[in-house]
Amino acid sequence: MLIQNYMKQPFNKQKILAMKKIICLSILFSIAIASFAQRAVQMSFTASPSINWLSSDQKEVNRDGVVAGFDFGVNADIFFDEEEKYAFSTGLLITNAGGKYNYFTTEPFEFAGETLDAGTQIRYRLQYVEVPLTIKLKTSPFRRWLYWGQFGLSGFVNVRARGDSDEGTLDKTNINEEVNLFNIAMNIGIGSEFDLGGNNAISLGLIYKNGFLDVTDDRVFDERSTLNSLVFKLGLVF
Repeated sequence: MLIQNYMKQPFNKQKILAMKKIICLSILFSIAIASFAQRAVQMSFTASPSINWLSSDQKEVNRDGVVAGFDFGVNADIFFDEEEKYAFSTGLLITNAGGKYNYFTTEPFEFAGETLDAGTQIRYRLQYVEVPLTIKLKTSPFRRWLYWGQFGLSGFVNVRARGDSDEGTLDKTNINEEVNLFNIAMNIGIGSEFDLGGNNAISLGLIYKNGFLDVTDDRVFDERSTLNSLVFKLGLVF
């Protein structure tokens, strides 16, 4: 469904490059799992709500609150040791995030082919394919609970960008030209797992993602925006 919706948009070089990157990321994820097949691998499916916000380095572009998001996908913990305490953790996720900006200018400005009034608020609705690359450390089980911490990076490829403005000019409008294709973020989190018996468990966690790269391609303000997220991880280990 994601690919079908994305393919309905007008073709451009950015879209073609994004699709190639998605395919490459999927292949690399499969190769990574296959290359570590001789090691213990723990797979999980996660569906996690999040709180997201944008931060700008320009005074004219002010953050105006947070927006709710959601991500889901498959994760893999590839263990280095027989006791299954140290793992390389990766995955393939569909991540929905974004943020709100107020553009305080002295005159109307151009955005996504529209002329907007000074002070207009724009909500960014961003969807990414995310590949986390982290090191995860786990404790020994205690009364069916174990605890974990992770640290590393997440790579993102933007596959959809929509925008809304508070005065109604933009209403889930395509803003692909205003958003950069790639992002990288620090990925740090803590959590726990509850053993359900057999190979199954429920995973709960709190993950902070701090963006490094400029996620917007604003030609008017020449500003740098980073995307940050606080994710409430919910997963089923199988």
